[in-house]
Amino acid sequence: MTEQNAYLNLLEESFPGLKSNIIRCNTVGFPWESKPFFKEAKGKILSHVGFLEYPLLIEGRWHKTGALHAICTKASHRGQGLSSELIQEVLKWAQKEYEFVILFSKIPSFYEKLSFQNVQEYRFHLSCKRPKGSQSLIPLSTPKDNPLFLDCFGNRAPLSNHVWVKDNGTIAPFHTLFATYPTFWSLYYSPSLNGLISYVIEDKTLHLYDIITSKIPSLELILDHLPAPIDDIYFYFSPDRLTDAASAEPYLYDKDHLLIHGNWPRVKPFMISPLSRC
Repeated sequence: MTEQNAYLNLLEESFPGLKSNIIRCNTVGFPWESKPFFKEAKGKILSHVGFLEYPLLIEGRWHKTGALHAICTKASHRGQGLSSELIQEVLKWAQKEYEFVILFSKIPSFYEKLSFQNVQEYRFHLSCKRPKGSQSLIPLSTPKDNPLFLDCFGNRAPLSNHVWVKDNGTIAPFHTLFATYPTFWSLYYSPSLNGLISYVIEDKTLHLYDIITSKIPSLELILDHLPAPIDDIYFYFSPDRLTDAASAEPYLYDKDHLLIHGNWPRVKPFMISPLSRC
């Protein structure tokens, strides 16, 4: 068994479906670019922490940031402190080059003991009655639309000046293909924008997850793409480049807390887009 298969099997034990998603994405052209760290004993991988490059734009300034993800320990060896030790080793490795290390978790108290700060995120609500739009949107599927996907992500403009993650298409494929393969979940191509809009409409509410374009369009133009009328919008990112009328509401996306290691500055309310989470 190769080392890669060994740690993929460990990931599968802890996160069912992840191994097949990694293999599938690799096969269709989206390589798994996580740097793995291990705890081993007698040639067996017992614990894993993945590390991703995670460039953050904060109030107009870039910060070199890393993200931890897929943190897990083999079921037979849990409760022995292996993950805590490995996380501390990774933080020590990262401290010379990275200003922040972040992660998302449903058990924040575990990471707070390791000097992570639990940072509140917000989604943004705007009452906005709009009829069906006039612009066309085209759903994406893999592998046919892979070049278009990568071109849009590779040339995208920052969606927020407050807090924004630069993902050039490394993270998003694993979210958008996990449950809806071969269709990219929530992603639609706009010929008029030459870019992508990530959204879902439920009960006349627009859930807007991301805008992937080389130039950020106006909110009016975005809404002119909707295939159905809406009464409300929820933005799952800071919409400062689209509107100043949306109200911030504390929110846990997928019940995950944002944990940050480092001297996090005081910033305006924000959320990291669902497509860029890890």
